[in-house]
Amino acid sequence: MTLEEESRLSFYRELTVLDEKKNIVLVQDIRNSELCVKKTLDIYSHDVYEQLASIRIEGVPAVKECVADDGKLIVVEEYVQGRSLKQVLDEHGLLNAEQAYEIAVQLADVLVRLHQLEPAIVHRDIKPSNIIIEKNGHVNLIDFNAARHVNADKNEDTRMLGTVYFAAPEQFGFGQSDERTDIYGLGATINYIMTGDKPGAGIAECRFSDILKKCLMVDAKDRYQSAAELRGVLDMLNYSIVQDNRKKAETAFGKDNTVSVVRTYRNIRDTIVKMYRKYQKRNYDIDTSWRRYLLPGFRRLNVVYCLIALVWYAVIVWLTISFAVTDSKTGIPVTGGELTMYKIAVFVLFMGMTMWFGNYLNIRRKLPGMKKINVLSTILTFGYAFYVFSFFCNIYGNYRIFVNIKKTGYMLRLFNIISCFFVLSAHGLQPPL
Repeated sequence: MTLEEESRLSFYRELTVLDEKKNIVLVQDIRNSELCVKKTLDIYSHDVYEQLASIRIEGVPAVKECVADDGKLIVVEEYVQGRSLKQVLDEHGLLNAEQAYEIAVQLADVLVRLHQLEPAIVHRDIKPSNIIIEKNGHVNLIDFNAARHVNADKNEDTRMLGTVYFAAPEQFGFGQSDERTDIYGLGATINYIMTGDKPGAGIAECRFSDILKKCLMVDAKDRYQSAAELRGVLDMLNYSIVQDNRKKAETAFGKDNTVSVVRTYRNIRDTIVKMYRKYQKRNYDIDTSWRRYLLPGFRRLNVVYCLIALVWYAVIVWLTISFAVTDSKTGIPVTGGELTMYKIAVFVLFMGMTMWFGNYLNIRRKLPGMKKINVLSTILTFGYAFYVFSFFCNIYGNYRIFVNIKKTGYMLRLFNIISCFFVLSAHGLQPPL
């Protein structure tokens, strides 16, 4: 590192460590207060980063500094405010076809710009964690550690880099990576965000399934031969949908009214797009991501909702404190530790129900069968409600649960109460005594 390079790096003041394992630090340019990311790379292509530092590509973080030092590469690049596609999936579950299509179009645009450079840059590590979604829904491709220039003189890669399931076969010794390698990575990523599975497990059922299949062909010759070709096919798909709707309109309303019908369709489409953008802004906003830790009713920070939530939680506390149980045979009120166990059960019941229906920390999407909004998830939701209701009815009806409560320990009593949640509905309102 020269004295000049060291001087340039000194303008960036370290703020906090973003990823200790990957040596990624959030820094601030003291000259203009701009936030940047500083990375120290062990594996890299110096030529690629120097090329990125010399130009500005939309959808790719701008490289501010690129300095070699003692066998490593220190890179300072633009900090893109947003969340990774992986974080979006973890928090909100799988994306639908329309959301995936929008991301695919934007990714294809980024690849077109990279592949049209002289020399062309191949990213070679396209995956959800390397895709950043900004507040406005704009897609950015980051992490060019595995990137390289296309080398037409070689038959296979000299270094095997890439992420399993997202990397093309040629990245593991089966050929030479080129622009078609990124086509495979894009297809694998888009398929994953809709299915949650690797390509070998099946292709997502959607209106562009055939496009994904072609992107994911094992032989690079069978894939789209360029990002520009893929981008054109995606445009044609969207155009064909518009034309299909135009034909349907002509059949239904006659050719004289076709123009007005198509205009209406476009207005509806624009409205849907605006709604989707609003959804993106709400769900991709990292500045408010801390709200997801708030209890249901407080996450929107709306005064009305907050007041309703306060009343509801106050009711839960009141029900817990005032809850009383009477022995069904003797008529004597239950007291002491036994009553405490019942009150805990009531509190857990109502709070659990609130957390479930409020989808606290996206709990419903993290359970088996609940990742997608479909018939199964609906059945499971109502099944949960049924069991909760059955549990409450039996507890509130002052019944004994399975064994003599006076002869069991507290842990067994709690177990019996929880067990009621699963089995009482099969016995009707009266469990075995």
